Amino acid sequence: MNAATRAATAYCLTRGHTPIALHNGFPGLARHYKDEESSVRVIKWLDAENWASKGGSEIGTNRATPSEDFDGVSDALTYHKIDALFVVGGFEAFTAVSELRKARRDFDAFKIPIVVLPATVSNNVPGTEYSIGSDTCLNALIDYCDAIKQSAAASRRRVFVVETQGGASGYIATIAGLSIGAVAVYTPEEGIHLKMIASDIEHLKEQFAKDKGQNRSGKIILRNEKASKTYTTEIIANIIREESGGKFDSRFAVPGHVQQGGIPSPMDRVRAVRFGVKSMQHIESFIGKSKDEIANDPLSCSVIGITGAKVQFSGMEKVEKEETDWKDRRPKNEFWMDLVQIVDTLSGRPRPKKEDAIAAGLPA
Repeated sequence: MNAATRAATAYCLTRGHTPIALHNGFPGLARHYKDEESSVRVIKWLDAENWASKGGSEIGTNRATPSEDFDGVSDALTYHKIDALFVVGGFEAFTAVSELRKARRDFDAFKIPIVVLPATVSNNVPGTEYSIGSDTCLNALIDYCDAIKQSAAASRRRVFVVETQGGASGYIATIAGLSIGAVAVYTPEEGIHLKMIASDIEHLKEQFAKDKGQNRSGKIILRNEKASKTYTTEIIANIIREESGGKFDSRFAVPGHVQQGGIPSPMDRVRAVRFGVKSMQHIESFIGKSKDEIANDPLSCSVIGITGAKVQFSGMEKVEKEETDWKDRRPKNEFWMDLVQIVDTLSGRPRPKKEDAIAAGLPA
């Protein structure tokens, strides 16, 4: 987030605009905008100069949305004469911008250009194939799994079940699984059922039976944190150990918030800068327009994203209605889903039979 904020700040200063930081999200804006130590502060270049390599957000984050206090947010924007909003964050930021767009009919203060830049390790924001932060998360997770795999290899007959973050999206688990050569990946999109676990145990038995002590590679199964409420990471590891018949061991590992830490990767920094600058340029295109003209333009409230190699802006209203799975807080069509089958193909993992998949509600 800091790299994007720094880029936006630098662009504003070079163009003669005044960059203003809204500390601690919308609650900070609504509650403390008139305080002596206001949560609304002008950013100077010396404040943001060193943010490029820092993880997290130096101006703070907050998951609360503006609907908790529309009046307070409107008053604060009017009081400080805010002409545009650049919102950096995950699904909550996406939801917040959606709420501001819908509330324009009641609050003139929201009839300003608004851009949301998806920034979340889960990569679950509609309107983009890539959220900043997800690459740094993958780097941390893969380093962790490589160390785990080395331990499993030294012990030879051992399987590790590793829990990944990602909310209700299996993106992180799938891409990490493809990167480290996982035996199986459990995602919320497919879910977990008993026949799936039984099939995977049989597959592991076959793999170890063919080993003959020559293969020293460890075996890893990745499970997204919300893949199942019943079959937790620990339970799956225990089932595998119990059903192995003593032929191999099974352990579980939960890296937790290690996946959210660390220094931002070069990919995240570059894309954050690219998105930040383009967002400012998009906002500049509305200079000189009236509030009603801005409100009537579908791209005046938009999400910046990347599809393939192309950076584009998508109108929030269209993305909300056509591309968003609000219940599971993820895009309706996730571009990476076909990669799950590639992970299985490369590991030799058998796919569930058509009748079993249908019974479990999985893709046949």
